[in-house]
Amino acid sequence: MFRTRIAPPLLGAGIVLAVLGALVLAAGKPLGESFQIILQGATGYPRGEAFGPLDAWDAVLHDMTLLLLTGLAVAVALQAGLFNIGAAGQLLVGALVAAWVGGLTGAPAPLHLLLTLLAGAAAGALWAFPPAWLRVRRGAHEVISTIMFNYIALYFTHWLVTERLKDPAGDAPQTAPIAQAAQLPLLREEFLQANWGLGIAVLVALGLWLALYRTVWGYETRATGANRDAAEAAGAPTARRMTQAMLLSGALAGLAGAIEVCGAQYRFFEGFPAEYGFDGIAVALLAGNHPALAMLSAYLMSALRSGAYHLHAETGAPKEIAVVVQAALILYVAAVYLRRRRVEG
Repeated sequence: MFRTRIAPPLLGAGIVLAVLGALVLAAGKPLGESFQIILQGATGYPRGEAFGPLDAWDAVLHDMTLLLLTGLAVAVALQAGLFNIGAAGQLLVGALVAAWVGGLTGAPAPLHLLLTLLAGAAAGALWAFPPAWLRVRRGAHEVISTIMFNYIALYFTHWLVTERLKDPAGDAPQTAPIAQAAQLPLLREEFLQANWGLGIAVLVALGLWLALYRTVWGYETRATGANRDAAEAAGAPTARRMTQAMLLSGALAGLAGAIEVCGAQYRFFEGFPAEYGFDGIAVALLAGNHPALAMLSAYLMSALRSGAYHLHAETGAPKEIAVVVQAALILYVAAVYLRRRRVEG
């Protein structure tokens, strides 16, 4: 039994190292030195002259915050049998609305941050509602509709930030800076990006864990995802649970965008980093859609991402190495899942 449980993670780690090594060699970089640079980018050790532990943790914890929330967004939808590919669009809409609310001058200072974060989450949930409605009421597949809404969000936010919400004090397509009262404090004074949004993300993960595995709502949601017909026959309101899961998924992605605005960027701009929404798919799949395990997979993905970017900065190796490794991991997880289903079936 112990071997059965420990073998898949060890094999997955071996696949990561093998794929990473092959990509480094394909890029024409020395293997040992490259692994050392990746480790430095992920942990800060061994220390460098211009790059130390604080630099590494600043990048890793910042990315972990966004990856955890978008991973939870994908995971909660999958628990209800829905594949939300639209976290990127929901993140963009949440970020833009948060930037607008955060820049309002009449908001009460003690509540400004809370209102900004809630507005971003509400915008993400609202953006997820049409695909949820189309899936539940019309049977339209959510993968197609959420992908379409990603493009709508991309061009809609582009139009708003260049035509309607553009900062009048500058020429760049970006909003005005948010008020100081709407800003999240950094985890340390030395950090540039890592902020207390990480604490919010961890609390959300723990709360979602309890909700999914310790409440009637969570049981009915998971039952709907496992077998909708059987859950419906047992009396579970499957349509309602699917809609609620999709709205919660959009809210989590929108919250990720709001935290990025309030804790790191302090405004919305053309080219806002929406790729975290797609990377959240890998986080959710690696965690098996479990909120607690998503914290670990989000950390691993952010460390890999930071290490690959550091390797790119130091040697010029392609920064897309992290994306390829993520793809290999997803394929491995899918293979393990299919094998387990075949054995159980």
